[in-house]
Amino acid sequence: MNEQSYLIQETVNGILESLGDFDKASPMILKDNTLAKKLDVSRTTIRTALAELESKGIVHINGSRKVVLRASQDADFFDMSNSIASKEEIIEKYFLNLINHGKLLPGDKFSELDLAKRSGCNTITVREFLIKFSRFGLIEKKPRAKWQMVEFDEKFALELMEFRRILEMNSITKLLAKPTDDPVWEQLSKLLDLHTEVLADIDNRYTDLSELDRQFHFIIQQASDNRFYLQFFNVVSLICHYHYQWDKSDERERNKVALEEHIEIMTNLLTHNTSGVISAMEQHLNSAKRTLLATLITE
Repeated sequence: MNEQSYLIQETVNGILESLGDFDKASPMILKDNTLAKKLDVSRTTIRTALAELESKGIVHINGSRKVVLRASQDADFFDMSNSIASKEEIIEKYFLNLINHGKLLPGDKFSELDLAKRSGCNTITVREFLIKFSRFGLIEKKPRAKWQMVEFDEKFALELMEFRRILEMNSITKLLAKPTDDPVWEQLSKLLDLHTEVLADIDNRYTDLSELDRQFHFIIQQASDNRFYLQFFNVVSLICHYHYQWDKSDERERNKVALEEHIEIMTNLLTHNTSGVISAMEQHLNSAKRTLLATLITE
């Protein structure tokens, strides 16, 4: 479930809860503005949620008129037990997704209001997130609630890669210490199979690396069992890909090398070859550093 579907499902549940006073003899009319204020979401989100309720046969929509057809039932509600916990997490995931998919590039400007509308969050939540995120140096504040994606220099890149090396080398050492019956080994085995499949069809599937890379480095960082390491995982990973992911000239070859390096690391991890793991991880981090620096030089 992505952040947008979470918001819609949460909104649908909120509307359903408001239908407790449904009386078939007295038509219940729903209004976008009233629901938006009550549930603290945008009218766009309300309209999308009402369309979902119409598909369930709960609401009939005729232009601006939304009539409730029946009372809500337990089966109508979405199960949110495994969903994202807060709007702060929604905007974070939404914003990082925009960057990871090339929808926000270095130099691009955006507004708090536009981001709020697109993510389904309110402007206060968006502003607080952006202020917090700005400390990583990827965005800067502009006048009138505007922001801009910024570029970073070689010094920033070198400091980042040094920080990443500290995090990942420490985490991979802890991963090696995991008992043989820990679930992480099965996760790595399955991920290794996925890497092998993609590498075997590299010409058609080289763009699959992005998601595999996220899974690979998350498993490593998760082994640290350190809340601060995990807090920085998404941001460090994002910044490492921030510049060179837009350069598509050698994307296939670059992704092929990364897949091969991942496979080498996981193979050594699964055989508990400590020296092999450390050597392969060093090589992988050095490759990432060279790629990032090369991109800065060619910009």
